[in-house]
Amino acid sequence: MGTRRVGWSSLLLAAWLTSGCAGGGTGQKAGVPKGMAPRDTRILHEDCPLDEGVAEDVNGDGRPDRTTVSEGGRPVCRGLDFNFDGVIDTWVYLDASGAVRRRESDYDRDGRADEVALFQAGSLVERQRATSLSGKLDTWQHYQNGKVASAERDSNGDDYVDQWWEYPDQRAAECPLIHSDVNGDGRPDPGATVDVCKQQDGATARDGEPPPSADPSFSDVPTEIDQTSPAPGAAEPPAPSDAAGGEKP
Repeated sequence: MGTRRVGWSSLLLAAWLTSGCAGGGTGQKAGVPKGMAPRDTRILHEDCPLDEGVAEDVNGDGRPDRTTVSEGGRPVCRGLDFNFDGVIDTWVYLDASGAVRRRESDYDRDGRADEVALFQAGSLVERQRATSLSGKLDTWQHYQNGKVASAERDSNGDDYVDQWWEYPDQRAAECPLIHSDVNGDGRPDPGATVDVCKQQDGATARDGEPPPSADPSFSDVPTEIDQTSPAPGAAEPPAPSDAAGGEKP
């Protein structure tokens, strides 16, 4: 890895440690610098008392698809059933202005969130993801102006970040530089950076197989149910972009 990338990795690691992003767990990984804590990989569910809310049947199948909980005359959270199977798969939380501030999504239909998206003034700023559906977080994506700007990932499930995803020069989400910790010391290692799009354009992985997809994520989902959505079994409506945070509730 060139001098520029080594410098960037060192600065990133220092910022990551001093920002408190590494905290939240217990224990110490062998070989990791003293004082470096594991990430908090818990998926925390914010309470939304749907049994106290008002249920609506949006698609007319006789079952509620959207339940809204209000306090003081304004909605504070909603439970949404996007696939109309009778089970809530998305929880949306609203701020005092009515904008989305938090969204929890369940992708494997076990009734528990696999992703938490955080918003400020209705704009997406962070996604916390359990991409392996193992019941704990492994990927943290950070957004600026509606676009992913950086990401951190625990690729082996030991609760320590070992990949840092960089998006220089206004790169698209599918074209990151991936800096990796291959020796287990908690730092990006020189020579262990992959330029995903460069590799996809003209090379294969070391084992001869095509490189994997760049995005360790799930498909985006809206934050509201489209009232024109088809009945179960029909094609699903397209998902909106990250920047908008989904349809306004």
